Amino acid sequence: MRRLAIVILLICCTSAFAQKGTREKGAPPQPATKAYFDRVGAIILKTLAPELAKHRERLGGALKVSLFINRQGHIQSPKIISTTSNRWVQDAALRVVRTVNLPQMPKEVIAEQGHEPVHFEVQWTFK
Repeated sequence: MRRLAIVILLICCTSAFAQKGTREKGAPPQPATKAYFDRVGAIILKTLAPELAKHRERLGGALKVSLFINRQGHIQSPKIISTTSNRWVQDAALRVVRTVNLPQMPKEVIAEQGHEPVHFEVQWTFK
């Protein structure tokens, strides 16, 4: 039953990952960065889903989170940069983002970005 609730939650929750770096605006994402960000976004969402499933009745609106990831995969400066969701969703999302374990950043990502930590944004819409 719990697994079904998580699957339903993932279907009802859409997300988008945004690459932020020093590249020119409109430039296509670099392949290693895109692959790493897709992986990071999936890990965060997989960790967040069970927390949100505890109170599905509270879900609604959208939430955009900004953070930096260093080469060890540690998250720095997580913050909510826009939201139409309630405080419980915001608190749950930040709690998960602060505690999630991410893989180390591949050297190719650092080479593509030209620096680290790398800025990462994720947006979730809850229905």
